[in-house]
Amino acid sequence: MNSVIHEELDRLGQCSRERFEARHRLRSFGQFLEHFHASPYLYLRNSARYLVDMMDFFGTEEVDRIGMVDRRYKVFDLAFDRPFDGLVGQERVQNAIYRQLYQFAQRGQSDKLLFLHGPSGSSKSTTVEALIRGCENYSTTDEGALYRFNWMFPVRTDDATSIGFDTRRKTESLDTYAFLGPEELGARIQCELKDSPLFLIPHQERTPLIERVLDEHPELRDRPGLNYRWLIEGRLSPKNKAIYEALLSAYQGDLGQVMRHVQVERFFHSKRYRQSAVSIEPQGNIDAGARPLQYEPFSQVPSVLRNVTLIEAVGDLVDANKGIVEYSDFLKRPMEANKYLLTTSEKGTISLQGYIAYLDLVMFATANEKPLALFKRNPDFSSFKGRFALIHVPYLLQYSREEELYGRHIDLYARGRHVAPHTAMVAALWAVLSRLRRPSPKNHPPELSPIVARLTPLQKAMLYDHGELPLGLRDGERKLLKGSIRALRDEHNEAEGEFEGIYGAEYEGRRGASPREMMTLLADAAENRSYDCLVPMAVLDELEKLVRDVSVYEFLRVPVDNGYNDCFRFIEDVKEHYLRVVQQEVFDSIGLVDEEEYERVFQEYFHHVKAFDLGEKLFVASRGEYVHPSEDLMQRIEGLLELREDVNAFRSSLMTKIAAYSIDHPDESINYAVLFPDIYGLLKQSFYRERDRALRVIEQNILKYFTDEKEFLDSRERQEVEKALESMSSKYGYCRNCARDVIAFVLRNR
Repeated sequence: MNSVIHEELDRLGQCSRERFEARHRLRSFGQFLEHFHASPYLYLRNSARYLVDMMDFFGTEEVDRIGMVDRRYKVFDLAFDRPFDGLVGQERVQNAIYRQLYQFAQRGQSDKLLFLHGPSGSSKSTTVEALIRGCENYSTTDEGALYRFNWMFPVRTDDATSIGFDTRRKTESLDTYAFLGPEELGARIQCELKDSPLFLIPHQERTPLIERVLDEHPELRDRPGLNYRWLIEGRLSPKNKAIYEALLSAYQGDLGQVMRHVQVERFFHSKRYRQSAVSIEPQGNIDAGARPLQYEPFSQVPSVLRNVTLIEAVGDLVDANKGIVEYSDFLKRPMEANKYLLTTSEKGTISLQGYIAYLDLVMFATANEKPLALFKRNPDFSSFKGRFALIHVPYLLQYSREEELYGRHIDLYARGRHVAPHTAMVAALWAVLSRLRRPSPKNHPPELSPIVARLTPLQKAMLYDHGELPLGLRDGERKLLKGSIRALRDEHNEAEGEFEGIYGAEYEGRRGASPREMMTLLADAAENRSYDCLVPMAVLDELEKLVRDVSVYEFLRVPVDNGYNDCFRFIEDVKEHYLRVVQQEVFDSIGLVDEEEYERVFQEYFHHVKAFDLGEKLFVASRGEYVHPSEDLMQRIEGLLELREDVNAFRSSLMTKIAAYSIDHPDESINYAVLFPDIYGLLKQSFYRERDRALRVIEQNILKYFTDEKEFLDSRERQEVEKALESMSSKYGYCRNCARDVIAFVLRNR
């Protein structure tokens, strides 16, 4: 072996030793007690409190979701692991889980099964997976340290008077056997249930010890939500109890001698190695069992134990103890296999053959909405419902967040082909439209009812996504609708109804296209060779095919309700929205109107309105004189905006909004484009219409540029084309191929 390999092995060995020592992987019982006095909180928390601390450890942020502010727990972003797999949205689900865990921690026991239910593909399993990954990472930190203990026995002799110590190695003179080397270790028996090392302290002494330590750390007594009753009431598992009693008898009650055999070991959450993180797939077998401890692997177990029958627990719940267990697709399991959970979820115990295991874990289950609706008809449901904490996980209703979800995978589907801007958006908007429910006027105050009754699905999607209000509303109506977005979002939360013979939940986001179905559609669109890139037009083509498969997709069979659930019409809605977006990008790239021109025109209009309202004159710098405000100018701009409300009311509303902004932002100049995005959009559209002929000529020249007709373009026309293509690339991310396809789309559909 050459010197380079030796150096590499030495380096790896040194890193491993440093990491092992830094994490304090092994302790004697005395060292454990010392650490308990120094850092008692690590040992006082149960699994529910551990998850609460884990979620707090990664932090939170306040997210504004238009009309509502939600707290997002950063653990679900998986920034420490693979952000690609993080949870998109679902802040309400996150907060519901946190509230339940906090209640468990306060009660000192996880006495319900957290049941995440929702439509297929709504990220139920992703939510639990993020929590598991959070625990895996947190358990490697100092704040997230976890400890269990093992029984350590030196090499056994044949001396009948010895209880199993090799006097030739002088191990009896050691204070602890926790650090025996391989040649000295006779047997090591692990605790499969990961009992707390504090359970080794007799109950009579344990409570006073905990109280003394808390007196040393008075801040813990005021810590909200901390309940350590489980630690006072807890007992050793049967196997540990049998070993403990056997050693105590052999040492004639000398507890110090018994503790020499204890090795306190740090452990880590790991789903891969089934350590305090287990996902149980649908199956019929029992999730836990008990069996006699097999001595063959432990030939050096001391004779004092060889006549003791040691029963150890095995199975999924045992592996998951001190952590999380997830029952994936819970309702696909035979109901008989779930009935033991009636006791286990409520009392934290499971009865095995000759064995009662006391568990400390948080139990999750996931299920689709349809099986849950059927389960509610089952006579057994009444027994289960009190043991469930139902948390519904709907589909996303903000298309920009759905777009973010698709954007994580779309490059994989494209297989190296360029992805045109807005491709994921087109798919996401259509998916969200398929999920929306018609607002019910009777669920809202009289002044709001007529407004929500007029909301189209597309308007509702824009309102949910970024607060865009429908055109034509009066100022009071705009304020009322914007302040009622949460009420709109919540109005169907408790709704139930019948669909195809099954009565169940009908909350908004319960039905519609699932992300899985849409990702399959994006993959199919990527195979469309009519385009050189993966473009929105290919997605629209695939949507045309999808809506014909009524027998395959349940949501296509939902009756149309005043424009809602009309998935055929939604394709046209999405196409029209996409057309508006790309028209603006194409027109901006061609550059017939400078972006600053909109600002100049609006500012001029505002100054004239302000002077008119105050009865003042305007100073015109170019003329060096004061002039009366121009009614013609104001009317021309208002004509471009195609106002549907009273002109005086519009002007008054404009002044009020600008005044309010100035008061709230005294040190900022007014950004009119941000303050009045809808007015700016209308101005742009009007300017485009005025220059329609010139725009059309340049667009046609761009298409010619990619054909044999390129040679007929003069140098000025070629320069215009090159400038537009460069602008589409630099400003919006189009390559030349998808720029050509988009411009052709605009010309066909203008």
